[in-house]
Amino acid sequence: MISVSTLLTPWSVLTATAGLIAFHIGLYTLVGRERKSPYVINAVFPVFLLCLFVATLALGSLLLPPWASDWILQASVAFLTLAFAMSFMVVYRTAVRFVYFVDSIGFKHLPGVRQFRRRKKLNDPKPTFAYSPMSTNADLRKQVICIVQQAIGVQLGDFEKNEVPLDSVALQIAEQRRANEILALLCKAFFEESFCVQYLTASRHPIEFVEYLKGTQPDDNVWRKWAKDLIVIDAYSPHFAFTDSVYKKKDAALAGMAVQIVTSKMTYAGMHSASSEAFNLFETSSGDKVRRPTLVVYEGAYALTDLESAEQYRIFIRHVIPSEKMWGGMLTVFIEGCQNSVDWELLRAYASIAGKVAGSLDGGGSRS
Repeated sequence: MISVSTLLTPWSVLTATAGLIAFHIGLYTLVGRERKSPYVINAVFPVFLLCLFVATLALGSLLLPPWASDWILQASVAFLTLAFAMSFMVVYRTAVRFVYFVDSIGFKHLPGVRQFRRRKKLNDPKPTFAYSPMSTNADLRKQVICIVQQAIGVQLGDFEKNEVPLDSVALQIAEQRRANEILALLCKAFFEESFCVQYLTASRHPIEFVEYLKGTQPDDNVWRKWAKDLIVIDAYSPHFAFTDSVYKKKDAALAGMAVQIVTSKMTYAGMHSASSEAFNLFETSSGDKVRRPTLVVYEGAYALTDLESAEQYRIFIRHVIPSEKMWGGMLTVFIEGCQNSVDWELLRAYASIAGKVAGSLDGGGSRS
């Protein structure tokens, strides 16, 4: 019988380590080429570093006396086992991102579990918060049309008819200050009806807009009421803040403004998960039985294409706008800065109203 000590040699450890590295190289080459999602490759770096550490231990054992060599080899196997466990989590998380477009590694995504949970929810006869949206009123619709009309400089007479659907708006800007002005007006229109606002930004820290919005409301009592109905999603810091400590201070300052905060995880799937978390947070924080109309803002989502890919952005658009339309009770607003014409045309095609904010790019407006 061959003993474990006979099999456990530096070369066997190095072979297993090389096999794991080769597996990841093949997997992520496929992911990067076929799925055009190079950003997820970042997840493999910790595994590679751990594999290099294992290889260093295995090679180092050749330089030590037998009693120390055996101990070092056993330690290298322990770390290699950890590398395999990390690999499982990385691959599982990547699979969930692609299959379900969410960033989660919970057991609820295992085969059969999600299907069981969904069937149980759909078969429940009791009305739920998610499926019970409140209708918006005509006055709010008129305000939204007026704000967007002034922003893009185009008459939107057709949308004054209630039978014409108005569930999404896409705006292209050249300056962020214009985004502040437009979004503040839209938020105010919703808050004055005691409705909700969900604001996601991937192009700047959310405190910039929240401070601007607070500055438009000098009454602290009214602001506290607004803040209670506002959920902010920070999709900027996970992608672009890196190690700058100032953003931690700004996080604390934002929390001190009494707004509810959700921090997105990386990738478009992470943003989608954060948006879903905020959606559920409205129910738990308010205690409402009926879902109030909500202004859902996605600012600068295109910024992630510098880290991920334009294809993932298009998937995000193709999922988010139709889905929020199906859920009902939401006005989805995408506001983008620098964006190529192909991706702008896609966004424009999906939105009820789309236009370039006056003063941006060619200075004109358009309607989808």
